[in-house]
Amino acid sequence: MFISKAQVQNLLKTYGKDNKNKNIQKTTEVKGAAKKDKIAISNESKTKQKAMQSIKKSDDLRQDKIDAAKQKISTGTYTKSNDEVAEKMIEQAIIDKLI
Repeated sequence: MFISKAQVQNLLKTYGKDNKNKNIQKTTEVKGAAKKDKIAISNESKTKQKAMQSIKKSDDLRQDKIDAAKQKISTGTYTKSNDEVAEKMIEQAIIDKLI
């Protein structure tokens, strides 16, 4: 199927006119005092926020473990079994779904 330039331009003109009319209608419909935006945070979201804040705070406590792991990796002495790696990956996937 071939779409010509003229067809595209006609389509754009048609939708362009509709969008202009919609914008005009929207601005004329607003009368009186402007409504204020409100936001409501659910309890679940608040719990997630608290958990994320505590995770961010605990990063400093694990820095020694990170440094030790980097040292082992650079010297080639870091070893973990495939089962341990797979288990941690599955645990993290479950945690990610919960969060």
